[in-house]
Amino acid sequence: MIRDIYRKLQEFLCAGETCGLVTVFTKKQDGEAVIHRKYIVKETDPDFSPVPVMEKIAGGLRICEPAGPAERLIILGGGHISKALCSFAARTGFTPWVIDEREEFASRERFPEAEKVICAPFIEALRRVRVSCCDYVVIVTRGHGSDGDCLKYLLGRELPGYLGMIGSRRRVQAQFALFREQGVPQEKLDYVHTPIGLSIGAVTPEEIAVSILAELILVKRTERKDDVIRTDLEPSIVGEIASCERPAAVATIVRAAGSTPRKEGAKMLVFADGTIRRTIGGGLCENAVIHRAAELAGTGGSCLFHFDMDADVAAGDGMACGGEMDVLIEDLGAECGLG
Repeated sequence: MIRDIYRKLQEFLCAGETCGLVTVFTKKQDGEAVIHRKYIVKETDPDFSPVPVMEKIAGGLRICEPAGPAERLIILGGGHISKALCSFAARTGFTPWVIDEREEFASRERFPEAEKVICAPFIEALRRVRVSCCDYVVIVTRGHGSDGDCLKYLLGRELPGYLGMIGSRRRVQAQFALFREQGVPQEKLDYVHTPIGLSIGAVTPEEIAVSILAELILVKRTERKDDVIRTDLEPSIVGEIASCERPAAVATIVRAAGSTPRKEGAKMLVFADGTIRRTIGGGLCENAVIHRAAELAGTGGSCLFHFDMDADVAAGDGMACGGEMDVLIEDLGAECGLG
C-alpha cells in the first residue's frame, strides 16, 4: 500500500537520510492516475534529484520528490531570547537543539519544543553535535566571551547553512579584528550574520526572536546552497501520513508555476469527511482538492488534479495568488507496485 511507502520514508528521515520518493504513473483523460510503481531512492542513486521533477516517460509520467530530515536549528545559549526562538522556530519547520552550560538554563521543562537539550560546555557540545552545511546556528550565550569562543570554533570548520551571533556592532568589530589577527579569513567573517536578525527595531526577547527567525526563513528560502535539497515538503507531515490508520488521501503539489502560495513538495492529508491536516496553500484550489481527495479516500483511487488560475481571474475572485498547479491525490490504502 502507499501507506507502507510513507512508513519507509519516515524511517529514512528519522535516520537522518536524504532520499527521493519516486512515483511512476499513467494519467488518463479524466485525470485518473494509475500508479504503477512507487519507491524510494537514496541520495546516491542516479534517479535522485535535489529538486522536484515531473517528467514524461514512455507510457506515462515520473515524479521525483526530494525529502530530507527537518532543518536543525542549533541554539547556543538558553536565555530569554533562546526560549522564545525555540518555541517560534519549532512552529515553522525547524528542529531546535538547545545547548547551555548551566543546568537551570538547559532543561526539558524550559524548552519543551526542542528535540534535544544539552547541558555541557559549549565547545564540548559542538564537537558532539557535528555541525554541517545543512544546519542553522544561532549564538546567543550568556556573554560576549563565550559567544566569541563558539564563533571561532565554528569558523574553523565546515560552515553551517546559517551562522548568526548576537552582539553590538562595536563589540563584534573588536572581536572580528582579533580573529583577523589570528588568521581567520575575511570571507568567513563576512559569512556571519551580525548584528543578528532582520532590522525591525526589536527590543524585547520575543521581538528579537522574531527578527532572528525572520532572517533564518529568509536564508532558508533564498540562499540555499546547491547541495541542499529544494522542496516545500515538511518532514513532520510524513510521520502523520505514515501513522494514519483512518481512510484518507494524500494531496501533493508536484508542479507549480507562477504565483502559487505553496510549491512542489507541499503535502496535505485529507480524510473521508473532508477534514484535513496541513495545507497546500488555501483558497479555491485547496478547496477543490479537498473535495476530490475526500471522494477518493478509502476507494483505492488516485488522480492528477490540475488547477489553473491566471492573475486576472485570481484578482476577480479576490485571490491573493495566481499561477497553476498539478496536485497528485492518492488514496493511502491504494495498492501499487513497490520498488
